[in-house]
Amino acid sequence: MGRAFGIELEGPVYTCKWCDTHLGVPSDLISKETEDGCLVYVFSRLFNTILLAEANADFHDIYCVGCSNDIGLYGVSDPNCFRVLRSELQGPEGSDDEV
Repeated sequence: MGRAFGIELEGPVYTCKWCDTHLGVPSDLISKETEDGCLVYVFSRLFNTILLAEANADFHDIYCVGCSNDIGLYGVSDPNCFRVLRSELQGPEGSDDEV
């Protein structure tokens, strides 16, 4: 299967809370939503992630390449919609999203 290599993004970035792997940039953030009492960030694209595709599923799990932690969901019906739990992210340094 091979090893998944991560890339480092430049500028302000959202990182994995657990391993600090770069996952996304603020310009790709579409919206911030609340679903079932959890804050969810919707991105148009993510980096350093793996999608676990299951047969006949409407959603696929999104995993961080660095620590293999489940960080969110990808909707098959909307290909430009990556939903990441806010609790799994660290915001860009110096922003109001910084935790």
